[in-house]
Amino acid sequence: MTASFSAVLADHAARYPAMEPRDFAKLAYQSVFGPEHLLRDPEAFQAALDREWAEAEGPAPAPNPEAVGGDLCRFHLGAEADRSLAVPLLTRLALRTAREHTGGPAELDRALAALEGLSRPGMGAFLDRWRREGCPPVHHSDAFRAAYRPHYRLIRLSYGGYFPALLALARLIGSGRPAVAAVDGRCGSGKTSFAQLAEELFPCTVVHMDDYYLPPDRRAPKWEEIPGGNMDLERFAREVLAPARRGEAVSYRPYQCRTGTFAPARLLPPRPLTLVEGSYSLHPALRDQYDLRVFLTCSPEEQLRRLKAREGERFSAFSGRWIPLEERYRLACRPEADSLTVDTTPFF
Repeated sequence: MTASFSAVLADHAARYPAMEPRDFAKLAYQSVFGPEHLLRDPEAFQAALDREWAEAEGPAPAPNPEAVGGDLCRFHLGAEADRSLAVPLLTRLALRTAREHTGGPAELDRALAALEGLSRPGMGAFLDRWRREGCPPVHHSDAFRAAYRPHYRLIRLSYGGYFPALLALARLIGSGRPAVAAVDGRCGSGKTSFAQLAEELFPCTVVHMDDYYLPPDRRAPKWEEIPGGNMDLERFAREVLAPARRGEAVSYRPYQCRTGTFAPARLLPPRPLTLVEGSYSLHPALRDQYDLRVFLTCSPEEQLRRLKAREGERFSAFSGRWIPLEERYRLACRPEADSLTVDTTPFF
């Protein structure tokens, strides 16, 4: 933690020159313990958030989301105008963070070791006193409040990055009509994680493009040279997009690549939102049928790191085949064009 938190400290010190020792201590405390206090009274949290969001004025003092270390971020209020949707969504994300995040004295000791390396007037004396007090929660200094007027809540960094896309989904659900959205993106960019989160937050049905691979004997000659040549886009449009857009139930048989067979039929009842997840979901043959298009990306270096950790012995299949196929599709079809694009490189 010390190395990454040291980078966070340097970033905050440069962004907020008025920071005092207690502001750095608050940053350390937040990076370790997150918003664990929220579990005590969620209703009061949402009411206070709504009042503070209404009072937030002017631009945020930092980009959203602002990393604080420990896979957490400060999400600055007021950046979204639709408070009636943004406040309940941020409340749910903060509560999820409080339940999921764990931190303790050992992590705090490592964060304080990083603080001790800062050359700041009064830092040593403040930390000595704070330790004697048991390192309780601290408020921002008066100087920090006056200079930056902070209004934020702590959530997971990935939740903060996904927030604009999640808010867009909330707007679709609130429209009162059947809606269909797609999340496409680079292999390893977080598409499945995003879809799982959306499915837990909203009344939606998730359909995976992986269920619509073409059986090998139905693929065109030299299909590798055709963007999406391994996908049954016609069947997908007929079985999923058409009924979902009409607000009807969806029934389909997923294709199972490992066995080369079709699974038993799945029946998905109508829901306010159908979210399509996976590469090729924004293929030109499909993209005009969505009410919202989301594209996730990450750096090539981060992509390889994630895939090596996720796939283990199967990594060579991704690096040698699937990544080149999907990059060919991305360059030829530009699925990120006119899509809400999220760079997930720092999320995980």
